Amino acid sequence: MKNLIFTVIIIFAVTFAKAQTETFRIEETGYLPTGIASSDGKVYINQSVYLNQLIKKQISSNDNKFPGWRVQIYFGAGQNAKYQSSKSKEKFMYKYGNKYGAYIVYNAPYFKLRVGDFRTKAEALYFKEKISKTFSSSWVVSDRINYPENN
Repeated sequence: MKNLIFTVIIIFAVTFAKAQTETFRIEETGYLPTGIASSDGKVYINQSVYLNQLIKKQISSNDNKFPGWRVQIYFGAGQNAKYQSSKSKEKFMYKYGNKYGAYIVYNAPYFKLRVGDFRTKAEALYFKEKISKTFSSSWVVSDRINYPENN
């Protein structure tokens, strides 16, 4: 008898229970009203314009990059360093194509050529071994890498 009453109560509760619906709308006025509607009413949360500006500033400062790993295949300073980094880039692109990406970085007075956009150090080490015959003095460095392209 207790099981029957318990079952009837559960069925009654499930039948009349309503799920919440959530709405989210971005407005250029500076406030982001968010509403959560239920059978009892609505709840609104207003966000300050300054918080929205901080979020936009953070996104723009990241330059659409995130922490990862690259293989540095050239490092040099002096009068010929820029030329040598460009020649190393041409050599890499000729041998491995544009699949991995090659980036010349200048941090005064050094020119660096870094290749690849690897999420893990293991991927970068594997690639370093792959190119070690052509670029024997290469090494793995942490860097801010580009987001992978959707294929």
